[in-house]
Amino acid sequence: MLGGGYPPPVGLGDGPPWWSAYEWCTDADLEASADPVGTDSPAVAALRGGDLDTALCEQVAEARLWRGDGPRLLLVDLDNLRAGPGRWQARMAVVVELARASDHVVLAGQVGAVDRARPHLAELAERAITVPDGSDLADHALLEGAQAFAATLADDRVENGQVVVASNDGIFADLAENGWTLTVLSPGSHALSDRLRDAARTTLDLVDAERAATRRWRSRSLRAAAGTRRSVSRTAGARRPSRSARSR
Repeated sequence: MLGGGYPPPVGLGDGPPWWSAYEWCTDADLEASADPVGTDSPAVAALRGGDLDTALCEQVAEARLWRGDGPRLLLVDLDNLRAGPGRWQARMAVVVELARASDHVVLAGQVGAVDRARPHLAELAERAITVPDGSDLADHALLEGAQAFAATLADDRVENGQVVVASNDGIFADLAENGWTLTVLSPGSHALSDRLRDAARTTLDLVDAERAATRRWRSRSLRAAAGTRRSVSRTAGARRPSRSARSR
């Protein structure tokens, strides 16, 4: 439970109960919002060689975040995407895949997030914008980039356009008010702004996608291991002499 101040005094009437002064969450929520320099969970740490990258990209691709033929704009708040090393790399892989299917991409974050992201951003590495430390500066850099892109489009093109926002911050709901069809790639819906949730046509929880991707990888690994055991068993059986041959 995260404290929201002392409980209000209990009195007569139909006012809100004392527990409404608190934000309630589960242990899983706290793990999902772990510090970026923390370690991955054992399940994620077990995935090596880009396994989680591939599985998560497939999971997000199945959600079909890009729809329609209108202009496609991708905005990525790198500060919001913080995660342990394995999940961070996989999240950057998703960003690259979404960017390659877009018409314009803007990425921004504070220096630490940008420095962590660049080794995993392929051709996008030098396009990441570094902002000074401060509240919402990355958000404003992303919105300025969106405005600059919109200025190159006719009004009807904006109305047919789609923006995918990788963030939880409510300020991006303004994009829907400006005519964009808004899709949210949430770094964890437990922290998603209600305003952004309400403005979005579609929301994909990246934490849920990571869990599904991990299950997908495990299932593939089990099938591959079972196939290897069957192959070894057949090979050993072929080499083993028959009972009649052994009795000669």
